[in-house]
Amino acid sequence: MAVYRSDQAQLTFAAEAAQGADPEMIEGTLVGSGATGVLNNATGFKAGSRTITVDGVANTFVIGDFIRIGTIAGTAAETVVEHEARRIEAMSEAGGNSTNTFTLDRPLSFHHLDNEEVKEISAIGGDTTRNDRDKYITWIPGVYETIDTPDPEMSFEGRRFLSTQSKRNWSVAYPGQQTLQGSVGGIILLNGFPLRFPIGTVATVPQTVVSDTILINRAADASGADQHTGGVFKGDIYVPLDGSDVGNVAAGDFMQFGSGATSEVRKIVQEAGSTNTFKLNYPLSFDHPDDEAVNEVASGNTYYDHTITETVDLDTVTWHVHMKESSETATKNFDRRYVGGMIGSSTISAEEGGMITMGWDSVNFLNMVHNQQNQLTVGASALYTGASITANMPRYGLMQSIDTDDVGQPGLNDGTGYPNTQPYYFSQGSIKFFGVEFARIRSFSLSIANGEEPRYYIGKQGARARGPFEIREGQREYGMSCTVVLPDANEIASETAAATGQDSALELFRQLLLEGDYGGSTAATARAGFTASIRFDRGTNDYIIIDIPGSSTAGTPTAGSNQINSQGIFINTAQHSITGDNPFQIDLDMIFRSLNIYIRDTEPIYP
Repeated sequence: MAVYRSDQAQLTFAAEAAQGADPEMIEGTLVGSGATGVLNNATGFKAGSRTITVDGVANTFVIGDFIRIGTIAGTAAETVVEHEARRIEAMSEAGGNSTNTFTLDRPLSFHHLDNEEVKEISAIGGDTTRNDRDKYITWIPGVYETIDTPDPEMSFEGRRFLSTQSKRNWSVAYPGQQTLQGSVGGIILLNGFPLRFPIGTVATVPQTVVSDTILINRAADASGADQHTGGVFKGDIYVPLDGSDVGNVAAGDFMQFGSGATSEVRKIVQEAGSTNTFKLNYPLSFDHPDDEAVNEVASGNTYYDHTITETVDLDTVTWHVHMKESSETATKNFDRRYVGGMIGSSTISAEEGGMITMGWDSVNFLNMVHNQQNQLTVGASALYTGASITANMPRYGLMQSIDTDDVGQPGLNDGTGYPNTQPYYFSQGSIKFFGVEFARIRSFSLSIANGEEPRYYIGKQGARARGPFEIREGQREYGMSCTVVLPDANEIASETAAATGQDSALELFRQLLLEGDYGGSTAATARAGFTASIRFDRGTNDYIIIDIPGSSTAGTPTAGSNQINSQGIFINTAQHSITGDNPFQIDLDMIFRSLNIYIRDTEPIYP
């Protein structure tokens, strides 16, 4: 008998252009000739919009309809407009050809222009090849074994009326607010993909680029100031290019967009249309202005540098959980998609003899969709008959299944996307305090807490959707703990220590007493704290470095107005207890205010 097995389940993820906006393009099967409207907003609708206004609908749309937003041309190569599927959860009263407002089951993942078409669809349908290339929720975080899925918690509560009928029992139960929280623990890192989401953004710079003249070519639209005016947006898939060397761009090329903190690399999937518009394999992570230079990555490029830096606003993620039953019958696939996930707390850790792992310890989500269209008949009839046209189950949504041959870098879809890199081993690492590798580390754990909070506001949602309206970042907290074996008593930490005849075996005790105060005369240097650098190497030009503090040397602010924002690490506890451990070891507990992560590897694209 076929059963659903945990070893036939997979989690994939993608970054979102806006909170709750799962990125995927679906052509869809039209209902009849396709009820048709057009978007009506002079400035277009940005990624993250929960409502759209649609003109020319002529009473053809109803609550519960699935719609495709975005105009599709005849062939994949002719299509130059992002398109996506959403469900109408609420709408204003229709009246003839009046403009109607649709509330969607989840926010838009792409920017849509005024007058783009809106059509009713009934299934994923359409061009199979095109749909297959338009799956973007395909990244895996690393090697993992368990997932706490963020299925909704309904919070039922019994209520009591003043009634002689109820006696001591509650009279009626009402569902309360919904929460969706999950986690993935013990991810063995095969690259740095999961590292950035609890911290901020990632900028990617290739080793070498070709010196061609290629520019982003999107001039201002006459239809409105926000309509792709002067560049491309975060979340865009189709990018228009020009320049004297644009003819050198071809499918399969990797291109660098932006520079500095907004540098990113994407792969050209195809040239679309006849206007030098190119389709990327994955949505852009940053806005890029018109006429910004675009560099082709050189064919002999061997590595990429990725820099993860803190941001106030965190990017959110979509999770897709795909399960097969043991007979692998495609019609029995069980798919759930969770949107708007903010990585609240996470941990990077390692122990002697082991591998570097990361846990997404707490992830709050906005909503979910799934592929369970209807409730099966129980006894003589189905228990749920619903009020919608088709009596679809709550939160049922049109979405593509992410199967084995989709996993990995989007745009491949050939089963070769699984990372084939080795893990990062504890034995290949080093930790420096004060710029010196003076102690032996048996284990370490670095924690990140974002203090995130789901927010619930008055506003239209689906009839059974009582989940968060948004998730906001709170105060960020960093901490680190280490088990440290002290060096031999005759080992000297530095030339300064040698001159005074002191050894490094008791340096952490001295640092505990100093409290990070080294006698400076300014607010920064008076209590500067100290620095740390954690590094793990897998080979030449293949490493991860975590620098603390992230912005500068401890106690050396980058600007006069930033005096108090340059502190490094402070020791909370460093108990030099007498135990049975030999050599002598101590457990450190520390706090710090900032970090940066630097990665060099062969991965051209970070989600």
